[in-house]
Amino acid sequence: MKNFITNAQETTLKKRLETLINHSQELKFLVGFFYFSGWQSLIDSLQKNPDSRLKILVGLSVDKIISQSFNAQKLMLELPIDDSNDSNEDRFQHFLISLTNGINQPNRDNETFYKQVEFFIECLENGRLQLRKTEQPNHAKLYLFCLQQQGIELVNQNGCFITGSSNLTDAGLANQQEFNVEIKDYGFETAEQYFDELWENAFVISEDDEYKGKIIDFFNNKSICANITPYEAYALVLKTYLDLQQAKEISPRIEQILDNNGFEKYQYQLDAVRQAVGIINNYNGVIIADVVGLGKSVIASMIAKHYDKRGLLICPPALMGDSHNKDSGWYEYLQKFELFNWDIISVGKIDELAENRDLLDSYDMVIVDEAHRFRNQDSQAYASLANICRNKKVVLLTATPFNNSPADIFALLKLFVVPKSSDMTLDGDLDKLFSHFNSEFKKLSNLLRDLASQDSDKANKAVIQFITRFSQSRQRQSQ
Repeated sequence: MKNFITNAQETTLKKRLETLINHSQELKFLVGFFYFSGWQSLIDSLQKNPDSRLKILVGLSVDKIISQSFNAQKLMLELPIDDSNDSNEDRFQHFLISLTNGINQPNRDNETFYKQVEFFIECLENGRLQLRKTEQPNHAKLYLFCLQQQGIELVNQNGCFITGSSNLTDAGLANQQEFNVEIKDYGFETAEQYFDELWENAFVISEDDEYKGKIIDFFNNKSICANITPYEAYALVLKTYLDLQQAKEISPRIEQILDNNGFEKYQYQLDAVRQAVGIINNYNGVIIADVVGLGKSVIASMIAKHYDKRGLLICPPALMGDSHNKDSGWYEYLQKFELFNWDIISVGKIDELAENRDLLDSYDMVIVDEAHRFRNQDSQAYASLANICRNKKVVLLTATPFNNSPADIFALLKLFVVPKSSDMTLDGDLDKLFSHFNSEFKKLSNLLRDLASQDSDKANKAVIQFITRFSQSRQRQSQ
């Protein structure tokens, strides 16, 4: 067996991994990037060896900016982000995006892909698959195989390893030229010790119940694999139809820019821009709350180009990009969409900007990326952002507008509407409406908590309350 693996002809890393996985008790992979395409390449061999366990240690975060298409390989920007100063939540969001960037694509909409996702979730839930992120950026590629003592030639009785250039993606495993070497006669213990030390100090992802739950929730409810009821499908079609009847025409220059820069002209994005323009014209702002991977940045850029006003973009530092070359991050978007009269600042600078009234008055429009950071109305950051957004057209981008309660959404809405005099409601009182929403949400949260209680009396009372509320709801619907 040749020790060098180049993905040329029959010597693909994918085929060698399949063979080794079939004879391994435990697998330990350290890779720069992990895309779902890499998981797909391993599924058959993992299913054939149900006793194998897999640890994947991801060394790099991936730039979160969506580039020119949803092709997962084009999204693999080889630009490591030093996230050592990020919060755990930020690190998790980076990882989630790097994991799911290739998911929401039309060509994934098939039965085979759904079964692959089911197996992924199953392995996460039973602990067979464990995911962590290295504490510091790490570009190494290391595939360790703790082998069974049968069925394969062993020089080292503990195992063997492969190292080289391939990331855990379908391109790295089979579809592009790489150079890897398999070593089975020395160095396994040293390589395993290196991995184990990184693993012990790494940021925990799948073993944390909250983060694991968010990953599973993404696939089950926010991805192309989400289960959709017939009623939900009907409601979405009806809403989309009604919205499109009121949608505004957008500047023809936008489609020309998409063509010139190689962007795919997805109809859902163009429709979203038309709807957003109508909403902004009515309410002075809009929340773009698509899930990860559907191109919120592209939609926001098109909206900004439609109005063609002087504007300000506020985002986390990691999303700003290169201000000199303008070939990454938001700087790249502003360049490609010809938004030359726009400025970019990081979220850490808004307190300072909020005091500069002369500069603020020069802006007509504000875009806020990852707007969910401003759900706390009692924070200084929120007060500064509200001051910045006053009397401007506002576009808020977030994949998670709702976190703890309906108050999260209300806080975002108040950045561009006046709660006591908004025609979003019949009586013009958003404050009253969301007060009701928060009250009902709290009652339901308490009810669900009591239903799961180990106290039988409390659980029984909760069941009675649930039945009563359900009956009242059905009566109201029948009226």
